[in-house]
Amino acid sequence: MPRFTTDAIILHCIDFAESDKIVCALTKDRGIIHAIARGAKSSRKRFPGTLEPFCEVTLDLFSRRTGDLKRIESANLLNANLPIREDLEVLAYASVLIELVKEHLGELDPSPSTYEILSDALVAMEPGVQWFSVWCMSMVSILASLGYGLDLEGKQGAASKRVQELISHRLSKEALMFLLRGKSLDGAVLRKLAAGYQAKRELTAFFLEMCNTISEKRLKSAAFLAKLLDLNMIR
Repeated sequence: MPRFTTDAIILHCIDFAESDKIVCALTKDRGIIHAIARGAKSSRKRFPGTLEPFCEVTLDLFSRRTGDLKRIESANLLNANLPIREDLEVLAYASVLIELVKEHLGELDPSPSTYEILSDALVAMEPGVQWFSVWCMSMVSILASLGYGLDLEGKQGAASKRVQELISHRLSKEALMFLLRGKSLDGAVLRKLAAGYQAKRELTAFFLEMCNTISEKRLKSAAFLAKLLDLNMIR
Protein backbone atom coordinates (compact mmCIF):
# COMPACT_ATOMS: atom_id res chain seq x y z
CA MET A 1 0.00 0.00 0.00
CA PRO A 2 1.33 3.48 -0.83
CA ARG A 3 0.29 4.85 2.56
CA PHE A 4 1.15 3.19 5.86
CA THR A 5 1.61 3.87 9.56
CA THR A 6 4.41 2.58 11.76
CA ASP A 7 6.08 3.27 15.09
CA ALA A 8 9.64 4.54 14.72
CA ILE A 9 12.67 5.89 16.57
CA ILE A 10 14.24 8.95 14.98
CA LEU A 11 17.96 8.31 14.44
CA HIS A 12 19.04 11.33 12.42
CA CYS A 13 17.57 14.32 10.62
CA ILE A 14 18.91 17.16 8.49
CA ASP A 15 17.37 20.40 7.27
CA PHE A 16 16.49 20.42 3.58
CA ALA A 17 15.51 23.42 1.47
CA GLU A 18 13.72 26.22 3.35
CA SER A 19 11.26 24.31 5.49
CA ASP A 20 11.73 20.56 5.00
CA LYS A 21 13.64 17.82 6.83
CA ILE A 22 15.19 14.56 5.66
CA VAL A 23 14.70 11.94 8.35
CA CYS A 24 16.39 8.59 9.03
CA ALA A 25 14.38 6.38 11.38
CA LEU A 26 14.31 2.83 12.68
CA THR A 27 10.77 1.55 12.25
CA LYS A 28 9.25 -1.22 14.31
CA ASP A 29 8.22 -3.40 11.36
CA ARG A 30 10.10 -2.12 8.29
CA GLY A 31 13.68 -1.54 9.44
CA ILE A 32 15.58 1.62 8.53
CA ILE A 33 13.74 4.15 6.35
CA HIS A 34 14.64 7.53 4.88
CA ALA A 35 11.86 10.03 4.34
CA ILE A 36 11.20 13.69 3.69
CA ALA A 37 8.92 15.76 5.90
CA ARG A 38 7.59 18.68 3.90
CA GLY A 39 7.20 21.82 5.98
CA ALA A 40 8.57 20.13 9.10
CA LYS A 41 10.41 23.26 10.23
CA SER A 42 7.26 25.38 10.15
CA SER A 43 4.28 23.06 10.79
CA ARG A 44 3.71 22.55 14.51
CA LYS A 45 0.37 20.87 13.84
CA ARG A 46 1.72 17.92 11.81
CA PHE A 47 5.17 17.78 13.41
CA PRO A 48 4.92 19.06 17.02
CA GLY A 49 8.58 18.64 18.03
CA THR A 50 8.57 15.00 16.94
CA LEU A 51 11.29 14.72 14.28
CA GLU A 52 14.34 14.89 16.53
CA PRO A 53 16.90 12.19 17.40
CA PHE A 54 15.87 9.87 20.27
CA CYS A 55 12.15 10.58 19.81
CA GLU A 56 9.86 7.56 19.52
CA VAL A 57 6.93 8.41 17.29
CA THR A 58 4.12 7.04 15.15
CA LEU A 59 4.72 8.01 11.53
CA ASP A 60 2.11 8.31 8.83
CA LEU A 61 4.03 7.78 5.57
CA PHE A 62 3.41 7.76 1.84
CA SER A 63 5.48 6.07 -0.85
CA ARG A 64 4.64 5.48 -4.52
CA ARG A 65 7.14 2.68 -5.10
CA THR A 66 9.55 0.54 -3.09
CA GLY A 67 12.92 2.30 -3.00
CA ASP A 68 11.47 5.80 -3.44
CA LEU A 69 12.17 8.44 -0.79
CA LYS A 70 9.14 8.23 1.45
CA ARG A 71 7.09 11.23 2.53
CA ILE A 72 6.09 11.78 6.14
CA GLU A 73 2.53 13.10 6.29
CA SER A 74 2.45 13.46 10.08
CA ALA A 75 4.22 12.30 13.24
CA ASN A 76 2.65 11.69 16.63
CA LEU A 77 4.91 11.65 19.66
CA LEU A 78 5.05 8.50 21.80
CA ASN A 79 8.09 9.38 23.91
CA ALA A 80 10.48 12.32 23.47
CA ASN A 81 13.09 10.75 25.79
CA LEU A 82 13.87 14.26 26.97
CA PRO A 83 16.08 13.25 29.95
CA ILE A 84 18.77 12.11 27.49
CA ARG A 85 19.26 15.74 26.45
CA GLU A 86 19.69 16.96 30.03
CA ASP A 87 23.18 15.50 30.53
CA LEU A 88 26.05 15.63 28.02
CA GLU A 89 27.48 12.26 29.06
CA VAL A 90 24.13 10.48 28.79
CA LEU A 91 23.58 12.16 25.42
CA ALA A 92 26.97 10.94 24.19
CA TYR A 93 26.35 7.32 25.23
CA ALA A 94 22.84 7.31 23.73
CA SER A 95 24.21 8.75 20.49
CA VAL A 96 26.52 5.75 20.11
CA LEU A 97 23.51 3.43 20.25
CA ILE A 98 21.52 5.21 17.58
CA GLU A 99 24.48 5.78 15.25
CA LEU A 100 25.48 2.11 15.51
CA VAL A 101 21.97 1.10 14.45
CA LYS A 102 21.83 3.75 11.72
CA GLU A 103 25.12 2.69 10.13
CA HIS A 104 24.68 -1.08 10.29
CA LEU A 105 21.05 -2.03 9.82
CA GLY A 106 19.97 -2.42 6.21
CA GLU A 107 17.41 -0.30 4.43
CA LEU A 108 13.91 -1.80 4.82
CA ASP A 109 15.38 -4.81 6.65
CA PRO A 110 13.01 -5.43 9.59
CA SER A 111 14.58 -6.11 12.98
CA PRO A 112 11.84 -5.94 15.65
CA SER A 113 14.22 -7.15 18.35
CA THR A 114 16.68 -4.32 17.66
CA TYR A 115 13.81 -1.84 17.81
CA GLU A 116 12.72 -3.10 21.23
CA ILE A 117 16.29 -3.12 22.55
CA LEU A 118 16.89 0.46 21.43
CA SER A 119 13.51 1.68 22.65
CA ASP A 120 14.01 0.19 26.13
CA ALA A 121 17.57 1.54 26.37
CA LEU A 122 16.59 5.11 25.48
CA VAL A 123 13.80 5.09 28.07
CA ALA A 124 16.23 3.88 30.75
CA MET A 125 18.93 6.47 30.02
CA GLU A 126 18.33 9.45 32.23
CA PRO A 127 20.56 11.35 34.66
CA GLY A 128 20.49 10.30 38.28
CA VAL A 129 19.74 6.60 37.76
CA GLN A 130 21.83 3.50 37.03
CA TRP A 131 21.61 3.50 33.22
CA PHE A 132 25.11 2.29 32.35
CA SER A 133 24.33 -1.41 32.83
CA VAL A 134 21.37 -1.08 30.45
CA TRP A 135 23.61 0.65 27.89
CA CYS A 136 26.18 -2.16 28.09
CA MET A 137 23.64 -4.94 27.69
CA SER A 138 21.97 -3.03 24.86
CA MET A 139 25.33 -2.80 23.08
CA VAL A 140 25.85 -6.56 23.53
CA SER A 141 22.37 -7.30 22.17
CA ILE A 142 22.58 -4.89 19.22
CA LEU A 143 26.01 -6.17 18.23
CA ALA A 144 24.62 -9.72 18.38
CA SER A 145 21.66 -8.73 16.18
CA LEU A 146 24.17 -7.39 13.65
CA GLY A 147 26.05 -10.70 13.65
CA TYR A 148 28.82 -9.78 16.11
CA GLY A 149 28.09 -11.98 19.11
CA LEU A 150 30.56 -11.71 21.99
CA ASP A 151 32.02 -14.94 23.33
CA LEU A 152 32.69 -13.53 26.79
CA GLU A 153 33.48 -16.89 28.35
CA GLY A 154 35.79 -18.01 25.55
CA LYS A 155 33.97 -21.31 25.09
CA GLN A 156 32.31 -21.13 21.69
CA GLY A 157 34.99 -19.49 19.57
CA ALA A 158 32.25 -17.37 17.97
CA ALA A 159 34.07 -14.07 18.21
CA SER A 160 36.70 -13.02 15.73
CA LYS A 161 40.37 -12.95 16.68
CA ARG A 162 40.25 -9.15 16.79
CA VAL A 163 37.25 -9.18 19.15
CA GLN A 164 38.95 -11.73 21.42
CA GLU A 165 42.02 -9.49 21.51
CA LEU A 166 39.84 -6.55 22.54
CA ILE A 167 38.24 -8.60 25.30
CA SER A 168 41.60 -9.75 26.67
CA HIS A 169 43.35 -6.37 26.34
CA ARG A 170 40.51 -4.06 27.34
CA LEU A 171 38.58 -5.91 30.02
CA SER A 172 39.80 -6.60 33.53
CA LYS A 173 38.26 -9.44 35.54
CA GLU A 174 35.95 -6.91 37.23
CA ALA A 175 34.69 -5.52 33.90
CA LEU A 176 34.24 -8.97 32.38
CA MET A 177 32.32 -10.21 35.42
CA PHE A 178 30.09 -7.14 35.19
CA LEU A 179 29.11 -8.14 31.64
CA LEU A 180 28.63 -11.79 32.53
CA ARG A 181 26.44 -10.88 35.48
CA GLY A 182 24.48 -8.38 33.41
CA LYS A 183 23.64 -11.06 30.83
CA SER A 184 21.70 -12.99 33.48
CA LEU A 185 19.62 -10.00 34.60
CA ASP A 186 16.84 -8.03 33.00
CA GLY A 187 14.44 -5.15 33.61
CA ALA A 188 14.45 -3.45 36.99
CA VAL A 189 17.10 -5.80 38.40
CA LEU A 190 19.59 -4.89 35.67
CA ARG A 191 19.10 -1.20 36.42
CA LYS A 192 20.40 -1.78 39.95
CA LEU A 193 23.72 -3.20 38.70
CA ALA A 194 26.47 -0.61 39.13
CA ALA A 195 29.96 -0.59 37.65
CA GLY A 196 32.99 0.86 39.37
CA TYR A 197 34.72 3.89 37.85
CA GLN A 198 37.57 1.94 36.23
CA ALA A 199 35.32 -0.88 35.01
CA LYS A 200 33.00 1.68 33.41
CA ARG A 201 35.90 3.25 31.52
CA GLU A 202 37.19 -0.15 30.40
CA LEU A 203 33.75 -1.24 29.18
CA THR A 204 33.15 2.04 27.39
CA ALA A 205 36.52 1.87 25.62
CA PHE A 206 35.87 -1.78 24.70
CA PHE A 207 32.50 -1.08 23.09
CA LEU A 208 33.81 1.97 21.26
CA GLU A 209 36.66 -0.13 19.86
CA MET A 210 34.07 -2.74 18.83
CA CYS A 211 32.17 -0.02 16.94
CA ASN A 212 35.35 1.03 15.14
CA THR A 213 36.31 -2.59 14.42
CA ILE A 214 33.06 -3.49 12.67
CA SER A 215 32.44 -0.14 10.97
CA GLU A 216 33.74 0.88 7.56
CA LYS A 217 34.16 4.37 8.95
CA ARG A 218 34.65 5.46 12.54
CA LEU A 219 31.43 6.54 14.23
CA LYS A 220 31.37 10.25 15.05
CA SER A 221 29.51 9.54 18.27
CA ALA A 222 32.18 7.06 19.37
CA ALA A 223 34.94 9.59 18.74
CA PHE A 224 33.01 12.27 20.66
CA LEU A 225 32.42 10.01 23.66
CA ALA A 226 36.07 8.93 23.74
CA LYS A 227 37.16 12.58 23.71
CA LEU A 228 34.58 13.55 26.35
CA LEU A 229 35.84 10.86 28.74
CA ASP A 230 39.51 11.26 27.73
CA LEU A 231 39.78 7.59 26.81
CA ASN A 232 43.01 6.22 25.40
CA MET A 233 41.74 4.33 22.35
CA ILE A 234 43.73 1.49 20.75
CA ARG A 235 44.84 2.33 17.20
